[in-house]
Amino acid sequence: MRRKGRLHRLEGLATNFNRHGVAIVLDQPIPKETTVYVTLSNGDTRVDEVIGVVHNCIAQQHGYRCGIQFRTQSAMQFDQELVEATLRLLEARFKTRCAE
Repeated sequence: MRRKGRLHRLEGLATNFNRHGVAIVLDQPIPKETTVYVTLSNGDTRVDEVIGVVHNCIAQQHGYRCGIQFRTQSAMQFDQELVEATLRLLEARFKTRCAE
């Protein structure tokens, strides 16, 4: 994940995910309403630079849980159709994995 206007990337663990957003545990807080660019991958499927906005960021025992809402319909989002299709694929994989 990268904050808008910054080159530094943050890595975190996605704890909840669907095609509309993601919850990520990070080692530092991100202010609410911050625009971010999220990269997600699972196996051989990867989607880069998904536009999102931090909806909340809560301190936890092992970091900060940040809820990010995707804004794939934003004019800033490149390849909207491809990004949305890839998010749907990743969501299906995530649901299948959780059901096991």
